[in-house]
Amino acid sequence: METNTKVLALTLLVVGLTTVPTLAQTSGRSSTQTPVTSGNPTPPMGMPGDRPDGPPPGGPGKHHRPGSPNGPNQQRGPAGRPEGLTSLTTVTGTVGKLMSNDDFLFDGFMLQAGSAPATLVSFPPHLGKQVQNAVANGGSVSVTGFSETRPDGETRFRMTSLTAGKTTIQDAPPTMPTTPVSEPTLTTATGKIADYRLDQEGRVNGLVLSDNTLIQIPPNVSYQLANLAAKGQTITAQGYPKPVREGQVQLQQTKILRASVLTINGQQYLVR
Repeated sequence: METNTKVLALTLLVVGLTTVPTLAQTSGRSSTQTPVTSGNPTPPMGMPGDRPDGPPPGGPGKHHRPGSPNGPNQQRGPAGRPEGLTSLTTVTGTVGKLMSNDDFLFDGFMLQAGSAPATLVSFPPHLGKQVQNAVANGGSVSVTGFSETRPDGETRFRMTSLTAGKTTIQDAPPTMPTTPVSEPTLTTATGKIADYRLDQEGRVNGLVLSDNTLIQIPPNVSYQLANLAAKGQTITAQGYPKPVREGQVQLQQTKILRASVLTINGQQYLVR
């Protein structure tokens, strides 16, 4: 019995001596881990050939970059017209009917050149007063510009310059107003609906009152008013009037109110 006890003790001693170096080696490997540094990590080094040192081969216009005139994301200027080279032509003829936009602002006229069909010449409304002073119904003018087709399919001749006699008008940006523009004042208009105003797509975008006041409403609102705002119905509108800016001319003197609140049969409706 005493001999077995001595053998067991000797075995335990040998096992203990063998375990200590192993633990020391394990602890030594753990202490050699790479320390974590603060700040941004160092980016990996690029390999030769990852990127070309110079511009890609080919000439201008060969590589479509975002926003380039020849690329899929072609930049567009005012009214959605693509930017880039556009051929200009000059047309000479006589001035016919004067045209206006939805706010009755003078922004075009019909031009009759020989036996060809009349051409609709368009220009920004801020040039209206200059063009009105330069042209006369039946007078001869020369217009330089380019043809453009609107989303609704209508083709217009976009004026870049106009010459009538000794007067030449260039399509230039609007100038700063000579007098400070006053803040719009909330206005109320009440009257009976005499008619509806339609946009170029045939949707109702305004209510014409009996005193010729035009209440502008979004086309989506007109569908909701189909059974509420019949002709002859009295309506009250609150909103802000649209002023005539410097250089603009209204061919038909009309008070235009952008509706924010409508009252019909005592019920108020927020226009959004």
